[in-house]
Amino acid sequence: MSSCTELMSHPKKRLEDHLENVANFSKNSFNFLNIENNDLFSKISFIIGLTHDFAKSTSYFQNYLLNGASKANTPHSYLSSIFTYFAVKDYLSKNNINFKALSIISYIVVLRHHSNLKNVPSELPGKQSKKTMVKNQLNDLKNSNITLRNFYNKFDIDFDCFFDKFEDLIHEIETDLLMFEIEPNSNYYFLLMLFYSILLDADKMDASKTDTIERLMIDENIVDDYKKNKFTDNESDINIIREKAYCEVIDNINNLDLNEKILSINLPTGIGKTLTGFSVALKLKEKINKELNFNPRIIYSLPFLTIIDQNEEVIKDILNNANLEGNNYLLKHNFLSDMNYRNNNEEEYDISNSKLLIEGWNSEIIITTFVQFFNTILSNQNKTLRRFHNLTNSIIILDEIQSIPHKYWKIINHLFKKLTDEYNCYIIIMTATQPLLFTENEIISLVSDVNYYFNQFDRINYNFDLTPQNLDEFKEEVFEKVYNSNKDFMFVLNTINSAIDLYNFIKEKYQFLEKCCDENGIFYINDSTQLIFLSTNIIPKHRLERINKIKNSNKRNIIVTTQLIEAGVDIDVDVVYRDLAPLDSIIQTAGRCNRNNSKEKGEVNIILLNDNRRNYSNYVYDSLLLNTTKELLESFENVVSEKEFNLTASKRYFELLLKRSSQEENLEQYIEYLKFEEIYHNFNLIEEKVPKVDVFIEINSDACDVYKQFKSIINNTSGFERKNEFLKIKSEFYKYIISVPENKIGATNFIENANTFVIENYEIDRKYALDIGFLSQDNENAFII
Repeated sequence: MSSCTELMSHPKKRLEDHLENVANFSKNSFNFLNIENNDLFSKISFIIGLTHDFAKSTSYFQNYLLNGASKANTPHSYLSSIFTYFAVKDYLSKNNINFKALSIISYIVVLRHHSNLKNVPSELPGKQSKKTMVKNQLNDLKNSNITLRNFYNKFDIDFDCFFDKFEDLIHEIETDLLMFEIEPNSNYYFLLMLFYSILLDADKMDASKTDTIERLMIDENIVDDYKKNKFTDNESDINIIREKAYCEVIDNINNLDLNEKILSINLPTGIGKTLTGFSVALKLKEKINKELNFNPRIIYSLPFLTIIDQNEEVIKDILNNANLEGNNYLLKHNFLSDMNYRNNNEEEYDISNSKLLIEGWNSEIIITTFVQFFNTILSNQNKTLRRFHNLTNSIIILDEIQSIPHKYWKIINHLFKKLTDEYNCYIIIMTATQPLLFTENEIISLVSDVNYYFNQFDRINYNFDLTPQNLDEFKEEVFEKVYNSNKDFMFVLNTINSAIDLYNFIKEKYQFLEKCCDENGIFYINDSTQLIFLSTNIIPKHRLERINKIKNSNKRNIIVTTQLIEAGVDIDVDVVYRDLAPLDSIIQTAGRCNRNNSKEKGEVNIILLNDNRRNYSNYVYDSLLLNTTKELLESFENVVSEKEFNLTASKRYFELLLKRSSQEENLEQYIEYLKFEEIYHNFNLIEEKVPKVDVFIEINSDACDVYKQFKSIINNTSGFERKNEFLKIKSEFYKYIISVPENKIGATNFIENANTFVIENYEIDRKYALDIGFLSQDNENAFII
């Protein structure tokens, strides 16, 4: 065996350098943490880094890496994990530290550092399939020269002792694994994820030669400065209320006892929670810096892509106003994210480095989806768990939290308490309809008198009519109201088909007037009126453009949409019709009506539509949510003012849900028993009743250009190069992607090696309409290209 200094971990990287770099990165990660046993964990993480690629030193791996020799006997995680177990256990023993779980957790961390986590109790080391390979690797390493021994000896890791004890170590690991079945404990879950996350990040950052991003400070007053520059009209009634709420919440955060870590901002829709929440987070960040001496990241998480884009623009505008630019200040991360990282010095990173920095949340402010956020704490995936350590010591804003399925309330309560009690997280829950995730003594309201603000807002009247009504009857009835009015109307229906039906009916009824469709699929009925359809059948690029057109146009709007519009989207209409939905969805939809209190009182009509077989609501929503909502609505008069309804109905609704709903009990057990695969398969924020497939829509010349690049990448590259080339066009590519039920795809081209369907430009007329989107065809089969 050649000397250690000549061993390589990756092309052009010495193994010795890689091991020390990863060890130091791992150790230094704890400099930014402020948790119990910080010094001990830092040392253990250092040992994990030193040993994680131990088995890369075999001649088998070296010959494969340097000469392209056979892959036989090259897998290194298995033997390295046993060596890590030995080194950690020996350190604990020499220092009289009674923390047995650390050695077996370290074993799992290294065993799975190139793959996803599995159910830990099944990770037995003595598997027959590994014995021959390990025997060969051990014999190979026993012949190593003194340099490899010296490398580990200088860190007090006895290389020779490992070989002498090897068989005993196998039995010790098997015995220690039983601990997780005999003594289930969620503490082990979080510890394992912490060490796993740090090793993954350190390993990937060093292997890719990606520099660590320097942490930055942000002035706590930049929102105040922004408001002074941006808003000059503060004399209207609604702006006075907004300012009062803002000042009250800021006063409460300034006076907060930092031992209180779960906070709420419960205010009506349209009161400016985005600005208030962001300002609170910045002032809390500064307060923590001064009093606790660490610099928390701000992680702003929202349920829907539509409002992520909207809120990112607001936060970016605030930062730009303070001359703070660059992804190390603000980072947007979701599956559509642009994978180009640029820091505040205008330095751009190559695509692979950018991907690592973005997916690792290397920024002061991260705006992301609930899916990305919860997959950082409830998953088994290497890719998402890698950023867990960057979640610790953070301020987490959860906006529109009511969209979390009620069956997960109990487990989220447990996880959030763990993050706040032991991992220094601060959690701010923002919503107009606050679910009962926590009891009153578990959460601190930053709004001193919630009732006051809800009583100040009386912008709409609710009209409840739950008499079942056929859609065809409703169309005729409602068109007369639309036609004989100059008001803005929005119809929120529960299924795409019912929304298309109503939209086409209105469009056809206006057929005797001059109308035209623009390049984004908006119909102009006349010079003063635009008819807009919104659903997930529409490509994301056009959805966003239509929402912006609604917000910024002076024309009268007639909007037909599905529920994608209901939460957080900053549009304002006069009249809303909402097919029956769970109560929190109804209140969120109502927040789009007379939002700024600048018109006469708005009108929100709750109706119950059917297709002669079932109510449309039953196709979409859980019966418990619907029945609880109906029961509550029936307890009110048919016409109810906003201030009478929103707060009292919402509170009662969530009380009933908590009392009646069954909670997901299995997840807590899976966490305690470290069954990571079960966690991954049983936690789903978005539950699709019908499997869906991705479809690229080659709708225009821009889409054609993107698709041409995509085909070139698929046809001319492979492996790592293909992934990197695709990342360069990913954000543009997904602007033209929709998800379609698998059983509706019909005769559509399928790109087999990309797992994506495509509707090419020549067949657009048959499969996609500019205004209503994807057209499903019966009795058609997909075909492969």
